[in-house]
Amino acid sequence: MPRHRSVTLLAVAGLLGLPASSRAQTPGERATLDSIRANFATVSDSAFLISLERQRIGVARADRDNPIIHMELGYLSYRLGELTTAKKRYQDAASEFQWAADLRPRWPYAWYHLGLAELLTGESDLIIVENLRQLMGQDALSQAARSFARAVEVEPSFSAGLVDLATTAMRQRIAPRLAVAQSALRQAAGTAAGRVPEVQLVRGRIERRLAANDSALTAFRRYLEVGGDSVVGGVEAARTLAMLDHPDSAAAVYFAATARALGDSGRREVRRDLRWFATAGELADFDATRDDSAGSWLRRFWIGRDLAEGRAVGERLVEQFRRYQYAVANFSLPSKRRGFDIGFAFRDTSQQDFDDRGVVYLRHGEPTVRQQYTAPGYDPNESWLYRRNPPDADLILHFVALNDVQDYRLMETLQAVCRRRYSADAFARSATELSDVERTCVQSRAGFSSLYDRLARVGIASTDNLWATERLATMDMTREATHSDSYVLHYEQTMRPVVSLFAVADATMRPELHLVFAVPAGRLHPGEGEAGVTYGLRLRMVVFDSASHLVGALDTVRVFRAPSRLAAGAYLTEQLFMRVPAGRWRYSFVIEETGGNAGDAVRNQPIDVPALAGGFSVSDVIVGREGSGLVWRRPEGTVQLNPLLRFPRDGEAVLYYELYGLSQGAEVGTRIRILREGGRSVFRRVFGGGGNVDLSYITVTDAEGRSRVHQTLNLRGLAPGRYKLEIEFTDPLSGHRVLRDSPFEIEGARTPS
Repeated sequence: MPRHRSVTLLAVAGLLGLPASSRAQTPGERATLDSIRANFATVSDSAFLISLERQRIGVARADRDNPIIHMELGYLSYRLGELTTAKKRYQDAASEFQWAADLRPRWPYAWYHLGLAELLTGESDLIIVENLRQLMGQDALSQAARSFARAVEVEPSFSAGLVDLATTAMRQRIAPRLAVAQSALRQAAGTAAGRVPEVQLVRGRIERRLAANDSALTAFRRYLEVGGDSVVGGVEAARTLAMLDHPDSAAAVYFAATARALGDSGRREVRRDLRWFATAGELADFDATRDDSAGSWLRRFWIGRDLAEGRAVGERLVEQFRRYQYAVANFSLPSKRRGFDIGFAFRDTSQQDFDDRGVVYLRHGEPTVRQQYTAPGYDPNESWLYRRNPPDADLILHFVALNDVQDYRLMETLQAVCRRRYSADAFARSATELSDVERTCVQSRAGFSSLYDRLARVGIASTDNLWATERLATMDMTREATHSDSYVLHYEQTMRPVVSLFAVADATMRPELHLVFAVPAGRLHPGEGEAGVTYGLRLRMVVFDSASHLVGALDTVRVFRAPSRLAAGAYLTEQLFMRVPAGRWRYSFVIEETGGNAGDAVRNQPIDVPALAGGFSVSDVIVGREGSGLVWRRPEGTVQLNPLLRFPRDGEAVLYYELYGLSQGAEVGTRIRILREGGRSVFRRVFGGGGNVDLSYITVTDAEGRSRVHQTLNLRGLAPGRYKLEIEFTDPLSGHRVLRDSPFEIEGARTPS
C-alpha cells in the first residue's frame, strides 16, 4: 500500500490551495475531480482511507464553502462504501455531494455523483420499507433519479454520464437501477438534454426493457427528429412496434430503414439480430456486403427464412424481435463468468449474455413441451421438446443449472439430469430408495419419445446400450439445435397431409407445377348447417431459389361441402397448380383450417422442374389409380390421380406422361423399373420373372410436338411397403436419356380375388 498512499496524498496536497471556483464548473475543476476519483479507485486499504478522511474533515471545517473538498470527502466515503459495503458510507457520500451541489448548483459532477450515492443507498434490503417510501416519492431511488436528471439539466453536454448510467443499468439487469435510469431520462427528456440524440436512444431502450413500449416508441421517434442515425432509429422503432403487436408495421419500418446505406452504427445495429442464429457463412456474407446493398441482402435473408417455413413476409423478423425480448427477461446471465464441466454438450464462448436455454430459444423459439423434475438433491433442470414433422426430426434437449442456479447448461444425456447428487440426505437413504427417485425423474420425460418411454420403464438402471443410444441421439439433437434455426408453424391439431407434385407443359410449353394433397377428414372441425357440413381450408404454397428469391406463389381458400360429417378414414383431396420456370427450386406448402385450430406445413423441400421446350423432353410421370377420388379433367381427356400415393395389394397403376419435341411417329425407347425402398429392384417379380423377360419397349408418338401417353401397370406380386417407380426414356435422335420417377406404397391388406 505505500505506493497508493504517496500517490493519493500528493494529489490531495495539491488541492489545499485551490481557490473557490465560479458558479460554472471549469475544465480545470473537472480534471482535478477526475484525478481525485481515479486515485481513490486504486486504493483498497480502508484503514488508510479512514485516516485520510479524518484529516480532510478537519480541512473542511476550516474551509466549509470549498466545493472541491466536499467532493473529495464524497469520493472518499463512496470508495469506503465499495470496500466495506456499509450503507452508511454511501449516505455519508450523498451528504457531501449534496453539500457541494448546494455550493455549486450548476456543477453536473456534484449532481451526478449525488445520484450514484443515492442509488446505492436506495437499494435497500428492506423491500417493504422501501416500497412505503416510494409511495411518497421520497425514497433514495427517486431522489437519485432527480439528481441524475438535474446533472444534465444544468449542463446538457453532460448527457454522456446519464447515457453511461442507463447503459450500465441495462447490462447489469438490476431492476431498481433500470427504474432509476428510466425516471432520470424521462425528466431529462423535457430539458435541453432531450435534444441530444443519445439521450433519446438510450431512453427508448430503457423504456422498452421495462415494457413501456408506447413511451419507447415516442423516444425513438424523437431520436430521429433530433438527428439520430436513421437506420438505428428505424430498427429500434421496428423492434418496439413488434412488442406493441403491430407486426406489419414493424416489418415495413425495418425494411424501409435498412434500405438506406448503412453506416458503422447502423451495421452494428442490424447485426445484433442476426448474430444469434445466422450461420457463420451468412454473417461473413453480411459483413462483406457494401453499405449501399446491405438492405437488399437483409431483405433476402429475412424473407428467405419466411419462405422456408411457408410464412408471410416479415414474420420471422418480428418473431426474432419477440424472442430477444423474452430471452432478456428469462434467460439473461447475472454473471459473465461461466463454469465448465465435462458433461456440457455445448461450450459456446462467443457470448455471455444468455444461458444455453436462451441460445436455443433465440434459434427455435418456444418449445412444444417443457418438463422439470424437483426433488431433494437435484439441481434445477429442464428438458425441452420441439415437435417436428416428421416425428423423427423432433428435438429433445436437457438443461441443468449445475454450477449456478441461474446458468442452465445443455447436457449430453438425461442421465446428467437424473443422476442424484451426493448429499447428507442421500447417505441416509437406501440404494433402492435412491433408484426409485432416479426412476421417477426419468419417467417425467417418458412422453418425449418412444426411447424415453422405454427408459422410463427401467429407469436409471437401464442397460448401458440403451443409455448409449440416448446419449448419441441427444448429442446429435443438441448440435442441430445450436447450429440451425426455425420458426415452425404450430397447431393444436396437426393434419398430416400427403403431398405430391408433378410438372407438365401448359399450352405455351411453359412448365406448370401441380401439387396434389390428401388430408384426413377426422383431423378437421367442419362447420355445420341445415344444408350439411363445410370444410374450409386455406392453402399457401411458395416456390423459391437458393438465394431466397420468390419464383412462384399461391394463396387460396377452398371450401368442401358434404351432406354430413365424413366418416373416419375418409380424406379431403385437392389439386393446385401454378406456372414456374424450369430449374432446381425449393418449396413450402401450408394448409390450415379457416375456422379451426388444425393445420400443417411441408417446409423447405427440394423440387426439380424440368425444361419442357426446345428439344426432346418428358413431363413428370403421374402414377394414378382408378377410383382414388380425384381426377385431373382436361380438354384432351381425364387423368387419374392418386392423392394418397397408395395402391391395394395386387392392384393396378394408371400411368400418364407427356413427350415433347418429337415428330409424329417417333419411336422412344422406354424402360420401367420398380425399386423397393432402399434401392433393390423388383421388376422381375412385377413382370412375372424369368430370364427372357424384356422390360424395355418402344413408345410411338401419336402427335407432332406433344404426345400424351396413358398406360396401365399391374402391381401383382408386390409385398406391402414403399416403392419408387422409375421410367427411363431415350431420345430417338440423339440417344439422350431422361429419367423420371415417382414414389408409391402398397397397402398391407390383400384385395379379394
